[in-house]
Amino acid sequence: MKENLEEISVFLGKNCLFEGKMTFEGAFRLDGKVEGEIFRSGTLIISETAAIKGKVEVDVLILNGMVEGEVTARKRMEIHSRGKLHGSVFTPVLVVQDGGILEGNCKMGSKPENKNHPEETEKTAAQ
Repeated sequence: MKENLEEISVFLGKNCLFEGKMTFEGAFRLDGKVEGEIFRSGTLIISETAAIKGKVEVDVLILNGMVEGEVTARKRMEIHSRGKLHGSVFTPVLVVQDGGILEGNCKMGSKPENKNHPEETEKTAAQ
């Protein structure tokens, strides 16, 4: 397993519930619950106590808890032994450890479309 050396820049504790749309950069460790959407660049680490119901779009997703919904991991997704994903995933690299659960659809490819963030598409087009 690849060691994650990114410094955690955002943390949501296990007794927290966030509802809505969240954006971040860098590494985000989630121990609590999220209902809604999580977007942007960086690494999302979902601990054993965490749960997400909604949509996730990040660079790297490390799953030890539960996600119910749609996931796009632009670079890599790891489902660890206690991780559970019920829904769909799009990623170029998928690692599922013994005991990890993926129930749903999986599409693997090199570049997912970025329909949700037209400003990123515009930046790429301007370069």
